[in-house]
Amino acid sequence: MARRHTPEQVIAKVRQGQKMLNDGRPMVEVVKELQVTEATWYRWLNQYGSEKNAEASKRTKELEKENARLKRLLAEKELAIDILNEVAKGKFLSPEPRRRAVRMAVEKFGASERFACKVLGQNRSAFRKKKPDMGFEEAQLRSELRAIAMKHPAWGWRKARWHLLAQPAWDGVALNRKRIRRLWRDEGLTCKPRARKKRRTGPGAGEQKRLTAQYPMHVVSFDFQSDVTSCGRHIRFLNVIDEYTRTALAVIPRRSFKATDVVAVLENIIAETGTAPTYLRCDNGPEFTAAALIDWCDTAGVDTAFIDPGSPWQNGFIESFNAQFRREQLSGEIMDTMAEAKYLAEEWKTIYNHERPHGSLDGMTPKRYWETWTQENQLATA
Repeated sequence: MARRHTPEQVIAKVRQGQKMLNDGRPMVEVVKELQVTEATWYRWLNQYGSEKNAEASKRTKELEKENARLKRLLAEKELAIDILNEVAKGKFLSPEPRRRAVRMAVEKFGASERFACKVLGQNRSAFRKKKPDMGFEEAQLRSELRAIAMKHPAWGWRKARWHLLAQPAWDGVALNRKRIRRLWRDEGLTCKPRARKKRRTGPGAGEQKRLTAQYPMHVVSFDFQSDVTSCGRHIRFLNVIDEYTRTALAVIPRRSFKATDVVAVLENIIAETGTAPTYLRCDNGPEFTAAALIDWCDTAGVDTAFIDPGSPWQNGFIESFNAQFRREQLSGEIMDTMAEAKYLAEEWKTIYNHERPHGSLDGMTPKRYWETWTQENQLATA
């Protein structure tokens, strides 16, 4: 079988033969030394003997290498596009999802670890770094956060942290903001943040200073909130709060309200708290401007602070309370009867006053904030 020479071997033998001929050796000895026929020698000499042919051969080899490199780059680009479309559809905001994407690219597409890390923007050292073993304290803390999220689905990590800080069982445990936020997100408990609304002021806001509560039961706000039972019938909730401590004084559901019903609710609040409010802030609804309520206010020595018509932002405390009640309770419950509506309203009122931390109260619950204020101002109130 004839031996097949590579271009490099042919060029080397042609150069060797030309050197032998230049030394005066006959052609017979040259072809014998090179182990080729005379016809093969002249064919090689015609193809590779001149510098021009040698340069063309070298250029051909370079083009072949460049073509192979371009093919490899094109294949890598197509593979990178497939990986990004399949395993990296969204933006990675933490290292662990990026690690999972790299492992998926290696297993599903057969890409190398180096190439997958380069495409997905993952540092190889960070990819190979193993997560530290979870300690007992952290496992217990994660379990408690999951329990809080299950009981209060509308809460975020801030309220969960305040809730833990108020429990004696977690005294001495590091519960800083960054740790709770990290664990909350690691457990997949991220709550969608609420959009901040532009602060609005009603007519005449610049002419006189807005009434601000200075102590508990100084300013009491109330308003109606609507919902329906499963049969489609209308329900109205009368929500009453103390603006200073944010305490929910009443959450009463009924099919309809009259001015006398509002008066009865206010009298029950005075009986429970032992104090009459100084001001009542409300809108200009017919139940609030009726003669029965106005006469009761004159008798009880309570002043009214009506907001301007069509300006609900002037009664912002009760509007905020209504939004929280809607988001945390009404939106997640289906009420079949009035008895069920009363039970759910009373349940949420208890949770709101005794368990739910409030951001404007430095993470304290409204009930605890009221008790703390009372203890600090016993002499002044006496």
